[in-house]
Amino acid sequence: MKKDSTRFFTAIFVVLLMIAIVDFAVGFVFDKVMEMLPNYSGELAKDNYRLHRLDTKIVILGSSRGSHHYVTQQLSDSINTFFGEDVSIYNAAIDGKYANSNSCAAEAIVARYRPKLVIYDLPESQLASSSAADIEFSAPFYWNDSIVHRYLNNLGIKEKILMKSSLYRYNSKIIRIVSSLLRPTGVDDGYLPLYGSSIDTTRVVPLNKTTSTRVLNDYTVNNFENVLKKYSSQNVPLIIVSSPSFKPNDNNEKLSELCKKYKVPFIDLYDTPYFNSHPELFKDRKHLNDDGAHYYTALFFEKLKPYLETIEID
Repeated sequence: MKKDSTRFFTAIFVVLLMIAIVDFAVGFVFDKVMEMLPNYSGELAKDNYRLHRLDTKIVILGSSRGSHHYVTQQLSDSINTFFGEDVSIYNAAIDGKYANSNSCAAEAIVARYRPKLVIYDLPESQLASSSAADIEFSAPFYWNDSIVHRYLNNLGIKEKILMKSSLYRYNSKIIRIVSSLLRPTGVDDGYLPLYGSSIDTTRVVPLNKTTSTRVLNDYTVNNFENVLKKYSSQNVPLIIVSSPSFKPNDNNEKLSELCKKYKVPFIDLYDTPYFNSHPELFKDRKHLNDDGAHYYTALFFEKLKPYLETIEID
């Protein structure tokens, strides 16, 4: 009986030791591989780029609404004409990465260098989200990025423990990493066009102008407020923008209040009459197609011009 118990616990120890060795090996190898990722080869590479390498004078942050709504070259041409010189700009928005991921990126950017302007596209609905999946996307950087480390630790003790495992950190990401290394790596300005329209106007919910009753998520709001505080205290120009949805039935009242609290400009184009009457400019109810993005970028630039007048670009 004693021998059987010894064999059992020995087997358990051997299995745990093997798992620990594999876990260490995965972390050691893929932490090194992450440093080799090119800048423009998939979402994980783009996240690495904006967290650790990006150094353009103007940065656009956001989720898929950011990556699909801001035509980088068009906005760049307008800004260059405004200043009479070339101003580097990059659209660092990533599909499926919401307020927590973008707040983390905003903090990482201002910790590394001083951009002339950061444009952060955000609908209020993202501040109500309790999902941590967007910031967990940055888990590979847990050990070598103090800001990512803090964001993940603040999710709670369970996440703190799980992040010690490299297998957990790289779960579902290894294929993305390999894919990034195999992709062509041409220059990319970050804009991702969408084409066509799939909106069925007969099924659109009527506009609702009532006061917002949305409950915001404390973790997400705290992260966003940290961004507002840091940019305000360091005098780094930050503009919060909410780009159009098609006939939205919600609003951005609480987001507007947060921006006012920290005296950060807020350009609210979320519920815009022109776009509400032109469904052909949308791919779906939340995303503009390429035609809509070009029209929106021109409109946004006109709203942006008064703020550009206050910025010293040199």
